Amino acid sequence: MWLTKLSERLLNNVVTETSQTRPRGRPPKSGGPATRDLLLGAALDRFARQGFAATTVRQIAADTGVRDSAIYGHFASKQAIYDALFEEAGPASFEALGIDVASLCAAGPRNAVPELVARVMDGWSEPRARRFLSVLLRDGTGDGGPGGLALAIEAARDRLQEPFLQWQRDGLVRSDIPARQLVWELFAPLQIPRLLHLRADTGDSDLAAARALVEDHVSFFLKCVITPERIN
Repeated sequence: MWLTKLSERLLNNVVTETSQTRPRGRPPKSGGPATRDLLLGAALDRFARQGFAATTVRQIAADTGVRDSAIYGHFASKQAIYDALFEEAGPASFEALGIDVASLCAAGPRNAVPELVARVMDGWSEPRARRFLSVLLRDGTGDGGPGGLALAIEAARDRLQEPFLQWQRDGLVRSDIPARQLVWELFAPLQIPRLLHLRADTGDSDLAAARALVEDHVSFFLKCVITPERIN
């Protein structure tokens, strides 16, 4: 499912990149979303080449052909630009994934877990998220550094444990393992297919390999955590 969506998005991304022009000066309001996307792309190029600390707002503005002041109509600071990229490629969150916690709890683990993982992999498979991965590993959360990345991971574990807590109360998943640990056991192994196969130059074979690893992991995870009486 997420592989099909990615193929469509990759095609749309190619069409967009070949058709966009870079306006000079302050863009009209109607061009806001396109300019914002250009700023993110230019910032990502700079962060990848020279790092977060060495990149300036002026450089990003020059790369996109807009005035420095025009950037602040889209982002409050350089860190805000980084945060937007981090939201796409960083630790999963309900907000970034557009998931309602109550709906997730009601769906049950057998349906909700594969959907949740698919949405995470969709986001991580986006071209910009794949390019940002190397930046993320080096710079963490920008000014927060790698330590900030560790805090973001812990915050995600706190948030994502909510459905597992409910499923434990409902007797749907094992209760002898803390909910936060279940979140870790679900998401930590996803970093392996991500690091191995979701690079900036990823091709169809890499995407297929990542998908196979993810599907095997989700199947194994559910067999391990769903209560025995619920399996049959």
